[in-house]
This record gives sequence, C-alpha cells and structure tokens, in this order.
Amino acid sequence: MLFIPRNAHESLALNKAYQRGAVLRVARGIYTNDFDTSPAEIVGEQLLAILGAAYPHWYVSHSTAALRRAVSGVAFLSGPKRTRTSIRLPGVEVKRLPALRHPETVVVRLDQRIARGLSAKPSEAEMRVSSPLQTVFEVLNRDARQPERSLQDDVVRELIGELSETDRLRAESFARRNGLEQEFDRFEWLCRPGPRAVPPGSDGLDVYFYHYEVGRLEALPHREFRFNYHPEWHIELSGLPLGTEGPAYEGGALPAFCENLLPEGWSEEKLRAVHKIDREDTFALLRTTPNYLSNLTLRPAGFSAARIVLDYRETELGKISSDPAEVISVVEMIGEDPDTRQLWEGLHERGATRLSGVQPKLPVHLEEMNGRLEVGLGGLGNTTTHILKLASPIYPELVENEWATMELARRIGLPVAAVRRVCFQEGSKLRGRGLLIERFDLPQSLEHLTPLPLLEDGASLLGLSRIEKYRTSLEKVASMLLGVGLDAEGMGRFLDHVSFSWLVGNGDLHAKNLSILHEIQPDQFGRPPFVVGVRYSPLYDLVNTRVFLPGDLFALSLNGKRSNLRLRDFATLADRCDLSRAVIRDRVIDVADRMSDHVDEVLESSSLSSEKAESYRRIVEENVRGL
Repeated sequence: MLFIPRNAHESLALNKAYQRGAVLRVARGIYTNDFDTSPAEIVGEQLLAILGAAYPHWYVSHSTAALRRAVSGVAFLSGPKRTRTSIRLPGVEVKRLPALRHPETVVVRLDQRIARGLSAKPSEAEMRVSSPLQTVFEVLNRDARQPERSLQDDVVRELIGELSETDRLRAESFARRNGLEQEFDRFEWLCRPGPRAVPPGSDGLDVYFYHYEVGRLEALPHREFRFNYHPEWHIELSGLPLGTEGPAYEGGALPAFCENLLPEGWSEEKLRAVHKIDREDTFALLRTTPNYLSNLTLRPAGFSAARIVLDYRETELGKISSDPAEVISVVEMIGEDPDTRQLWEGLHERGATRLSGVQPKLPVHLEEMNGRLEVGLGGLGNTTTHILKLASPIYPELVENEWATMELARRIGLPVAAVRRVCFQEGSKLRGRGLLIERFDLPQSLEHLTPLPLLEDGASLLGLSRIEKYRTSLEKVASMLLGVGLDAEGMGRFLDHVSFSWLVGNGDLHAKNLSILHEIQPDQFGRPPFVVGVRYSPLYDLVNTRVFLPGDLFALSLNGKRSNLRLRDFATLADRCDLSRAVIRDRVIDVADRMSDHVDEVLESSSLSSEKAESYRRIVEENVRGL
C-alpha cells in the first residue's frame, strides 16, 4: 500500500512511522508498507498514481500522457508554475514544464489505491492528464534537449487515429489558440491521405440577463465554443474575463458558467430521450430551453423578446402560511405524470425554466385563484416563482427529510430558502407529497432601479464542470469566496453552512450547492447595470443523506478529510475565511448547541416514520458528540 500525506499532520505521523520502521520511505512524501519490492519497481508500477497524489496541482503530459509510463527513465508534468526543477524518484526523473496557454486536461481513475495515513481508508487513485488532442500536439512539439517528451511519427499516427471526430475537427482551432501552428502543419501531414471530415454549420445563442444583452455563445464549425461579451456589458461572469483581446473564451467544452446551467440526473435523462440528444452534445442540451434561473435567457436567432415575462416573487409562501410546519393543499394544474413524454414536450413548448440537480423537480408558477392555491408549469409566458420537488421512487420520505433539514437550519437562525410541504388534489397524477421551494434569486418587484440578483454556484466560480463538482476542497471554495469579495458576515455564513451540513449528515454539499448572489443595480437612461454587492446565498438542497446512505462521506474534503471531522479541522479554515480560529470554533459550537436544542421538535413535525426519525436523530447526536 502507498501512503502519500496531504497535510503536515499526516506527514508528521508517517515520518514517525518511518522512524519506527513501520513503513518504508520511497521518496520524499511517499511511503509504503511493501518491504519486499524495491522502490524503483514500486515507482515504475505505480508512477501515475504517485504523480496524481503527490503533485495534484500539476498534470501528466507529453509522452507520459501518451504512453502512461516513463520513457527512458523520464516522465513529464506540466503546470502553471514556470519551473525547470526536476523531481528525482527511484528509477525516474520527473521533469516539469510550463502548461500551454489554454490547457485541456481530463481526470483518469486508476485501478490502484492510495492512503493518506496509516489509519486512513485507502481511496481510488486518480490523475489529471493532458486531453487526447493536447497530448498529440505535445508529442509533436520536439525539443533536442528533451527528446523523451516527443514520439516517433508512427506512434503519433496511432494517437491521431484514436482521436474522436470532434477532436480532429477542432485541431486547427486548438493549435492556433496555443501558438502551435508548426505542430498543426505536421498534424495535417500525418493525417494524410485520409479525407478530412466536413465541419457542421455554426450556431449561436445570445445571452441576456433580464433585458440586458450580456454576450454571445457560439458553437463553432470545428465543434468548439466561443463566448464574446456585448460591448456595453461590463460585469464579469465566472471564467469569462472582461477586457481581453479576442474572445472571452474559446475551447472544446462549454465555458463553466454555461455548462453549469445544464440539467443533471432525472431532468437530463428525460430531455435527452425526448429530444434525441447525443450524450456528448452539450450545446443541444443547453438550447432545449431559452429560460434559466436568475432571469437569464439564451436566445436563438429570431427569438422575440415580447414572449418573455420576467420572473419576480409575486406569491410568497410566508404570506400564504405563517407556520412552516403546515402542509399546504394546492391544486396542481400540470395534469401530466412527470415521467411521461407529453410533459417534457410541453416544457419545451412553454420555454420553462431549466433546473439543474439530480432530484425529480419541476419549475412552477404559484398563484391564488378563486380562493385556492394553484400550481402550474412556469414558462416564458408566465413567471416561474417556485421549484416543486417530487417524491422520489428511490429514496422514500426524501421530501420529509429535506423539509426537516431545511426547517432545522431555519430554526437555528441560518438563512434558508422558504419551503413548504404540499399535498395535491384527489386524482392528481403527482404521487405523494411535494416540497415547494421559493426562488430567492428573484426580486420582489420589477420596479425601476430595484436591485437584480444573479446567482452563481461554486462550480462555475471555480471553473469546474458539472461532473467535477465533487473534485475540489472546502479550503479552495473558501479562498474563492474571499476572492470574489465576500465580507466577514458572508464568510461566517459559509462556515455555518459547512458545519451544519457536517453535523446534520448532509453528504451532498458539493460545489454546486454553495452559491453567491451578485446584487446588480440597473442604471438610468438605458445605460448598462453595475454590481453593488455580493452576498452568500440562502441555503438550499439540505438533506440528511446518511439516513439513506449509512456512512456517507462528506462531499468535499476539509483538512484532507471527508469523515470524522473535529473542531480542529474546521479551525484550519481560519486563514482561508479571514476569521480567527477562536471565532470559527465558537461558531461551530454554537451551531451544534442550537441543533441539539431544536432537532427533536423538528422531527416531531416532519412526518418522517419513527425509524427514519430515530436514525436522523442518532446521526445528529453522534456528529455533535464527535466534535
């Protein structure tokens, strides 16, 4: 077993174990309990796992990425730091090179396991490597001083032959963007005599925030994407820098801001099936609807702005029912089983707001009509004021669980989205109870100069795709939040969110469930809007996942750990949150104390079965004691 520590505490413990003779030191920061295999053999057999774990801020590149092994005893890493310092491992010299201007990488999971400490549970090893297209251009780039990093033409031809059609089509754009024109000439020569694919036609969507034009997203003929800001838009979106020469973005994947608008799980499967969208065609998935959260619209050519009714909170749950524990009776006007094709075709025709996340949910419009509450599908022609989450066929009592968790957070003073449980009229095709969540990313009115909220989640802000939302740490999230201007109050709310989620057993606090709200002020006389503030968003998607998945790990690591968190682990966020350790410890203890005071009364009102309620209570008690 390999042991590669991630922090000073784990490193000190392993060094002491080495001094006791309990483990063998392979190289600096790399240990093993295999005393029968030589260090050189261990490095040779597990090189990629070692590089991925020991050097997480670099990626495997050049010939090492192509062959997944060292060449003549030399391996290559690339990264943002401009250093030529080599790393000496037994039997291998690891050379570090500067990354390309616009690198493309992928994460590869390995069949090997690595532990972070002697008592730590081993986890599946993974590494970040150059994408297949980037690897081809890296091995085409020859350097007489480092001949091991390039490969012979016959090997490169094989690599080119393994490229997808999409990568072949966008090779020229990739080369131009990274200043590899000479390598592209060789790429074309090696591609002969095979015919080149005919590129598809280009397509585009104009991006609007309310009635302000933000910019244009284009699907290019070589199956890449480009984003340009509108000349009069001056607010930077995550991952799309303002003031750059040329486009704000160009690459082979949707920019993170757009990619994180896409649906996931249940919604995505329904959309792909109804519209016959290929798994890799993210642009087609994006354009299945023009309407997204925070009054963002993505408008194709010929789109009429007259069709749009902007969303605002016109019917608020707190005014309908002052008691959050009340189950509200609603008349649902949806009229279709959510699993049927007819409903999803109707959503497309209505231009209904697109929702991300994996749970069954629908965008809805709530209003009082003739003395009764009606819930219908939201769309371009009316407002989408709420999100309706439906009973899960996989996780019984999920609605009751989420209501209890959101209510517990509210009762201890945390800002949360307003929620109510709802029941439907007799004969409704919506089975079981639902959970109605009020959208907090809407203004209370659309009067002139009312601040307009724009929601951005942590995945977008960190430049991560939907599938990468678990591939970061809470330390990185904290640094990002501080970097976007969140003040001490906002950082404190982030800390409360994290500590509450750990104590309540919420194992799904990934980067998309951590968000901020930009407060954008419209200007007068038709001038562009400007940012007046940023704040941590209300909490949402809070669930005790351990009730359904015993032993569920925390979604994001803290102090290198995803289980058995202690006060000292939370204290490590002090520098990242710009708060003192004492303040952090006091806040975490305060959250724990208030949870203990309220959990019983919340569970009594939750409608959870006695078995689920007892499991919920036990998880909270164990985590509070464990601090």
